[in-house]
Amino acid sequence: MENLKQLLRSLDAETPNDSDLISKKFREIAETLMKNYHIEKGTQEYYFLDIEFYFCNSNHPDIITYPRKTEEGKWFFHQSGVDLTFNSDYTPYNGVKDTVDASKPFFFGGILVRELLKRDTSETFKGPYKCVWELFDIFDALSPKSTEIPTIVRNTKEIDIEPLPFQRKFSYSKDRQKNKYKELTEKVFCGNPPSSSNETEFENYLENKYAYRVSKEELENMLKNL
Repeated sequence: MENLKQLLRSLDAETPNDSDLISKKFREIAETLMKNYHIEKGTQEYYFLDIEFYFCNSNHPDIITYPRKTEEGKWFFHQSGVDLTFNSDYTPYNGVKDTVDASKPFFFGGILVRELLKRDTSETFKGPYKCVWELFDIFDALSPKSTEIPTIVRNTKEIDIEPLPFQRKFSYSKDRQKNKYKELTEKVFCGNPPSSSNETEFENYLENKYAYRVSKEELENMLKNL
């Protein structure tokens, strides 16, 4: 587990905008997570089929990433689903919640859970909201139990499967991309984005292969021997 935690805190405010370095880091985390870990909730086991990576700092202004102040390895809920967090920190712009002062060092991000496989039934939960609803459906408000909390657990042995890189899923047209960049600039950075941020960079981040998937059929076969 410590290896996973180290990977989740390996990106910070000083991480350079090096596409090879960041893509390599995302791949390393994806392989570690999808080969060696699953989610347990009570007696149920869920395995990762599709995940997306988001990371923003002043050098790598992937501003579509939701700001968060948190240690690594937390569940972070947002408008698009739930992330497993990277170590993240920022200063709010003029004290406004969920905005970022880009004049000060900042770094935040995490891994969006997009699709899961439930081991005992082979049922899949495709889409971030369906994953959230399955994992976090009902909790006892008066006497909560540990079995109600989804927890990431190490597999008994590594799954011999190779996660493949894909583009993250966005449905923005070119016009919508331009509007989305302006919307995020105003919403997250209060009109004062990092100096390295521009519409071209934003488009590049949308097109980068920052998502990883594994085959359901291949994973099911591997789980038979796990």
